[in-house]
Amino acid sequence: MKPQHVVSIVLVAVALLVVVAFLVAIIVELRRTYLRLITILGAVGDTIDKTNDLEHVVSGIAEDLAYGQSALGAAVDRLEQRLGGGSTSNGASTPEPTPEPPPNRGDIFTNY
Repeated sequence: MKPQHVVSIVLVAVALLVVVAFLVAIIVELRRTYLRLITILGAVGDTIDKTNDLEHVVSGIAEDLAYGQSALGAAVDRLEQRLGGGSTSNGASTPEPTPEPPPNRGDIFTNY
Protein backbone atom coordinates (compact mmCIF):
# COMPACT_ATOMS: atom_id res chain seq x y z
CA MET A 1 0.00 0.00 0.00
CA LYS A 2 1.40 3.36 -0.97
CA PRO A 3 1.79 6.19 1.52
CA GLN A 4 -0.76 8.28 -0.36
CA HIS A 5 -3.42 5.61 0.25
CA VAL A 6 -2.63 5.50 3.95
CA VAL A 7 -2.81 9.31 4.20
CA SER A 8 -6.14 9.32 2.33
CA ILE A 9 -7.59 6.67 4.67
CA VAL A 10 -6.39 8.58 7.73
CA LEU A 11 -7.86 11.85 6.39
CA VAL A 12 -11.21 10.16 5.69
CA ALA A 13 -11.19 8.72 9.23
CA VAL A 14 -10.44 12.18 10.69
CA ALA A 15 -13.24 13.74 8.60
CA LEU A 16 -15.65 11.07 9.85
CA LEU A 17 -14.62 11.72 13.46
CA VAL A 18 -15.21 15.47 12.99
CA VAL A 19 -18.67 14.85 11.51
CA VAL A 20 -19.51 12.43 14.33
CA ALA A 21 -18.37 14.99 16.92
CA PHE A 22 -20.60 17.68 15.37
CA LEU A 23 -23.57 15.29 15.26
CA VAL A 24 -23.07 14.35 18.92
CA ALA A 25 -22.89 18.05 19.85
CA ILE A 26 -26.14 18.68 17.97
CA ILE A 27 -27.82 15.74 19.70
CA VAL A 28 -26.73 17.01 23.13
CA GLU A 29 -28.05 20.52 22.37
CA LEU A 30 -31.35 19.15 21.06
CA ARG A 31 -31.76 17.10 24.25
CA ARG A 32 -31.16 20.21 26.40
CA THR A 33 -33.71 22.13 24.34
CA TYR A 34 -36.21 19.27 24.65
CA LEU A 35 -35.84 19.17 28.43
CA ARG A 36 -36.27 22.96 28.67
CA LEU A 37 -39.42 22.76 26.54
CA ILE A 38 -40.82 20.05 28.80
CA THR A 39 -40.21 22.31 31.80
CA ILE A 40 -41.81 25.33 30.11
CA LEU A 41 -44.83 23.37 28.87
CA GLY A 42 -45.36 22.00 32.36
CA ALA A 43 -45.40 25.52 33.76
CA VAL A 44 -47.82 26.64 31.03
CA GLY A 45 -50.13 23.74 31.85
CA ASP A 46 -50.08 24.67 35.54
CA THR A 47 -50.87 28.29 34.69
CA ILE A 48 -53.80 27.26 32.52
CA ASP A 49 -55.16 25.04 35.28
CA LYS A 50 -54.88 27.86 37.82
CA THR A 51 -56.52 30.50 35.60
CA ASN A 52 -59.48 28.47 34.32
CA ASP A 53 -61.61 29.61 37.27
CA LEU A 54 -61.02 33.31 36.54
CA GLU A 55 -63.22 33.46 33.44
CA HIS A 56 -66.42 34.27 35.34
CA VAL A 57 -64.61 36.94 37.37
CA VAL A 58 -63.29 38.65 34.24
CA SER A 59 -66.70 38.54 32.53
CA GLY A 60 -68.30 40.08 35.64
CA ILE A 61 -65.75 42.90 35.60
CA ALA A 62 -66.42 43.46 31.88
CA GLU A 63 -70.17 43.70 32.52
CA ASP A 64 -69.63 46.17 35.38
CA LEU A 65 -67.36 48.31 33.19
CA ALA A 66 -69.88 48.37 30.33
CA TYR A 67 -72.70 49.36 32.72
CA GLY A 68 -70.54 52.07 34.32
CA GLN A 69 -69.57 53.41 30.92
CA SER A 70 -73.20 53.66 29.79
CA ALA A 71 -74.21 55.31 33.09
CA LEU A 72 -71.40 57.85 32.73
CA GLY A 73 -72.43 58.59 29.15
CA ALA A 74 -76.04 59.15 30.24
CA ALA A 75 -74.88 61.47 33.04
CA VAL A 76 -72.82 63.52 30.60
CA ASP A 77 -75.83 63.82 28.27
CA ARG A 78 -78.06 65.00 31.13
CA LEU A 79 -75.44 67.55 32.18
CA GLU A 80 -75.21 68.89 28.63
CA GLN A 81 -79.00 69.27 28.57
CA ARG A 82 -78.96 71.21 31.85
CA LEU A 83 -76.21 73.51 30.63
CA GLY A 84 -78.26 74.62 27.61
CA GLY A 85 -77.49 72.06 24.97
CA GLY A 86 -80.40 71.03 22.72
CA SER A 87 -82.41 74.33 22.75
CA THR A 88 -84.78 75.07 19.86
CA SER A 89 -85.56 78.36 18.12
CA ASN A 90 -88.48 79.22 20.47
CA GLY A 91 -86.33 78.80 23.55
CA ALA A 92 -87.82 75.52 24.72
CA SER A 93 -85.34 72.79 25.28
CA THR A 94 -85.91 69.45 23.66
CA PRO A 95 -85.00 66.51 25.80
CA GLU A 96 -82.56 64.20 24.12
CA PRO A 97 -83.23 60.51 24.55
CA THR A 98 -80.91 58.78 26.96
CA PRO A 99 -78.65 56.32 25.20
CA GLU A 100 -79.34 52.65 25.53
CA PRO A 101 -76.68 50.70 27.40
CA PRO A 102 -74.42 48.80 25.04
CA PRO A 103 -75.20 45.13 24.50
CA ASN A 104 -73.45 42.75 26.84
CA ARG A 105 -70.23 42.05 25.00
CA GLY A 106 -67.79 40.61 27.49
CA ASP A 107 -65.06 40.22 24.89
CA ILE A 108 -64.80 43.92 23.92
CA PHE A 109 -63.35 46.70 26.05
CA THR A 110 -63.38 50.37 25.13
CA ASN A 111 -60.83 52.86 26.30
CA TYR A 112 -62.46 56.26 26.77
